[in-house]
Amino acid sequence: MAPYRNQQLKERQRGVALLTAILVVAVGTILATNLMWLSTLDQRRTAAALASDQALQYALGAEAWVGDILQQDLEDSPDSDHLGEIWATQIEPLPIEGGFIYGQVIDLQGLFNLNNLVTPQGEEDEVMLAQFERLLRILEIDPTVAGAVVDWIDPDIEPHFPYGAEDDIYARAEPQYRVANGMITSPSELMAINGFNNESYARLAPYVTALPMGTRLNVNTAPQVVLASLADEIDLNTAASLIAERGDADFASVQTSFQGLVAEEMLPRIDAVSEHFLLTGQVTIGDTTLTINSVMQRHDSGRTRTLFRSLGGL
Repeated sequence: MAPYRNQQLKERQRGVALLTAILVVAVGTILATNLMWLSTLDQRRTAAALASDQALQYALGAEAWVGDILQQDLEDSPDSDHLGEIWATQIEPLPIEGGFIYGQVIDLQGLFNLNNLVTPQGEEDEVMLAQFERLLRILEIDPTVAGAVVDWIDPDIEPHFPYGAEDDIYARAEPQYRVANGMITSPSELMAINGFNNESYARLAPYVTALPMGTRLNVNTAPQVVLASLADEIDLNTAASLIAERGDADFASVQTSFQGLVAEEMLPRIDAVSEHFLLTGQVTIGDTTLTINSVMQRHDSGRTRTLFRSLGGL
C-alpha cells in the first residue's frame, strides 16, 4: 500500500504545482495587460495634451492674424467698415500639421448692443429702449421683457414700469438669485432674465451683443431685422431695400440714406465704422478639436486687443 500512497502523493503534488504555475501565469498576464493598458492611456493622454497645446497656439496665432487684418483694414479704409472687406470673408479650412484651421469674423457693432439700454450715468435710454422693443416685436417676442433687461443692467432697485423685474422677482426662483445691476457680459445672460426662455433667446441671440455702453450701430453690416428696428417707418421690405442699396459695400452717405427714415435722435447713434469684432475659429489636430471665440477691440491707432476670450474643445 505504501508505494501506492506515495504515487498518489506525487500526483497531488504535481497537480498543485501545475495549478500554481497556471495561477502565476494568469496573474502575470493580468499585470502585464494592466501595465500595457495604463501605458496606452498615458500615451493617449500625452498625445491629447500635446494636440490641445498645439491647437491653442494655432488659435492664438489666428487671433493675432485677425488683429493684423483689422489694423490693415483701418489703414486702407478708415471711414468705413462693410461686408465686402477682407476681414468679413470667411476663412476656408487651411491645412496645418496634422489637421486644419478655419474661422470667421463678424462685426459686433452691426448688432443691437444690449448695454446701450442704459446710459453710462445709470439711467434708462429711451431711444434705445424703443429700438429694442421694435426688435422684439419684429421677432415676435413679447416686447414687455425689455423692461426686465433694463432692470438687470441699471444700478437702482426700482422696477421698470410697468413690466420690470428686480430682486423680489428672482427671490422667488429656484435657486434664488439677484439682478446683476451692471453691464451684461454675454448675450447668453438673457437666459437669467425674467421673461426669457429657450425659444425667445434662440430667436433673439443672432441680433444682439454685449459691448461697452455708448457704441454706435454700423448700418453697413447690420442685418435686415436690426435695420428694421431703427424706426417704425422701416419695415422689413424697406430694410431689404436698404441692404440692396449698400450691396457688398457701404452706404455712400449714412446721413443721406437714413435722413427722414429715422428720428433725429437716432442719427447720432448710427455710423459706418466699427471698433468691436468677434472671431470664431476652430482648430482640429488629429482627434482634438478646439474652438475659440474672441471679442476684439480695434483702437483708432489700429492696435487691436482681445477684450474677452472663451475656449472649448470637442
